[in-house]
Amino acid sequence: MLVHQIAPEERPVELAQLLPQLSDPRARSIPFGAGILDFCAHLSTALFRGAEARRHPALQALAFWMRKAELLRLKRDFEALATPNTLLAPRGLVFHLPPSNVDTIFLYSWILSALTGNANVVRMSERAAGPALVICRLFNEVAKDEDPLIACSTAILRYGHDREITAAISSQSDVRVIWGGDATVETIRTIPLPPHAQELTFPDRYSLSALHAAHYCELDQAARQTLATQFYNDMYWFDQMACSSPRLVIWAGSKSDITEASAEFYDYLAAEIERKQYSLATGPRLNKLTFAYRAVLDQPIAAVHDAGPECVVLELEEAAKLDRNHCGGGLLFQARADRLLDIAPWIDRRDQTLTHFGFAPEQLRELAVRLNGRGIDRMAPIGQALNFHRYWDGYDLLREFTKTVHITP
Repeated sequence: MLVHQIAPEERPVELAQLLPQLSDPRARSIPFGAGILDFCAHLSTALFRGAEARRHPALQALAFWMRKAELLRLKRDFEALATPNTLLAPRGLVFHLPPSNVDTIFLYSWILSALTGNANVVRMSERAAGPALVICRLFNEVAKDEDPLIACSTAILRYGHDREITAAISSQSDVRVIWGGDATVETIRTIPLPPHAQELTFPDRYSLSALHAAHYCELDQAARQTLATQFYNDMYWFDQMACSSPRLVIWAGSKSDITEASAEFYDYLAAEIERKQYSLATGPRLNKLTFAYRAVLDQPIAAVHDAGPECVVLELEEAAKLDRNHCGGGLLFQARADRLLDIAPWIDRRDQTLTHFGFAPEQLRELAVRLNGRGIDRMAPIGQALNFHRYWDGYDLLREFTKTVHITP
């Protein structure tokens, strides 16, 4: 079965030869070994310096996340997980199936798996373009001068929805990581894994932002501009299609404070959109308008606010009746609450990230305790919605990509 490999070297490969190589225990490394740490640090430098990579903010964020200082912090976190009677070891071969709408997510997943010593196969969509292909080109350039084990323990393959190829790789995998919508997860789950293997799924999710209205009203002009920039980054990278991009804004406080704060907030956001020269393509823009009109008819919408040509705000009468369908591209639902804790009753399992402004740590923790695992896996300040972390969707990926060996003296 011939498959097109695009990294660490672009060439056709025969799966019957590739999979035994990747499944061989010699393709694994010591967790956080010098070879993989150096490779990731050098790839980070290449992303920072590459002229093409510098044109993509998401790649610059990726480069910052995988810089040497951050890798060493992850290493310290990993070492802290061990005890005198336990050892964390690689699981083996990890098969990553990233989504087509977030070009860079595969490298975050690959890095954490490779850092913990695993061999890896990544399936890249045939539609992958832009940032994803930039990453692969730089990956190949850096890999030429690095530890040969990098090339022997990784294969980034490009193929369509070919069940036979996916089944062949799955049959040799120790972990399968599925990024995508519910339908994608359900389809791939019908393809068997070995009995010992585990599966991590990242299905459809929904994310929101919460702002304390009174605290927003206290901000000066510079602080309001900074917050608008941070919210823009959360919302408009990936055209609002990332699972952690906010789609609902909750304002907490009195009606008068909310009226003042929200009007100012969207004025600053509109100015930021214009400054960044963000423009949605014609097709997605028409889809957004159609979605907005349908939402007005089908959902409890009290008002429609136009925050410039690239942002439509739909104000909800009752947030509890929001159906969580969404089109991306700059559409926000908006609701109000007296207190942050008041949103707890209508949070559900699909809700992933809550970005926040103006709330004390104890208020955030109080909400998490009230939810008791029902929803919201991440809480982060506005501006950090897309910051990848070892903790994602309720998983600790440093643990999920390793197995614990217990040693009784």
